[in-house]
Amino acid sequence: MTTFLTLPFPRMFMYGEQNASLSYLPRPASAGVQLAEIPQCGHFPLYANPRLMWARIAAFHAQVPETPRT
Repeated sequence: MTTFLTLPFPRMFMYGEQNASLSYLPRPASAGVQLAEIPQCGHFPLYANPRLMWARIAAFHAQVPETPRT
């Protein structure tokens, strides 16, 4: 988690609503990480609610400014 929180670019942490009580969720939120709770699923959003999972990823990607490549 420490490495993830110090990455130098926008980050999103995705989790299923059944895991909304995870004790460590405030830590990434306080580090500026966007939390993405996916409804109607637990540990595997890809299997339980793939349509909404991919929509959240696309929305996150759309709001992140493009970085010039070197």
